[in-house]
Amino acid sequence: MGLSALAQPKTELYDLIKKCMFDSTGYSNVGDWAVGNAKKYPVKWKEDRIIMSDDTAINFYRMGSANITIKGKTYTDAAGQPVKWNIMLKGPRMGYSSFSIISSPSKDFTIKNTIDSLFGDNPFMAKLLKSCDGKSLAGYYYYEVKIPKKDIFFIKFSWISVNGNTALRIDCYDDWSKYAVKSDCPK
Repeated sequence: MGLSALAQPKTELYDLIKKCMFDSTGYSNVGDWAVGNAKKYPVKWKEDRIIMSDDTAINFYRMGSANITIKGKTYTDAAGQPVKWNIMLKGPRMGYSSFSIISSPSKDFTIKNTIDSLFGDNPFMAKLLKSCDGKSLAGYYYYEVKIPKKDIFFIKFSWISVNGNTALRIDCYDDWSKYAVKSDCPK
């Protein structure tokens, strides 16, 4: 194992997503960038600041990495190292409105991961809005998700598989930022 994987505490995928979702207040929210507050999220940030993007769908962003488990399991890549997970918070300067979590490829990941297979027995309600799972190489499931004490979020779980290695991508959007969801099926 690399030293960075040992130094960074493990966090469950569900717990990281829940921590990044906005608390239910009855008002529109944006997420806290947590600049200057490294302990707010279980993420190792590349920089302690937000960065302006040329992409208007992103506006500002903050990048980092996390040591993620899924239902308690740590996955490994083709070299036997722990899968690398990158997280990107995206949104206006006042706070993020969406975030993405992307894995490096692993032979241990399966395709067609549903929200149930990734969240396990944790408390949530989900409504499948769209799916694209007719091909084995790439696809997604797109849900409206409610976790107790959190605002409704829209989550797209997607995968791409090449030569027996599969990478996972989780895109999470609040009600306002969901316009940026890409819902075309992979060719």
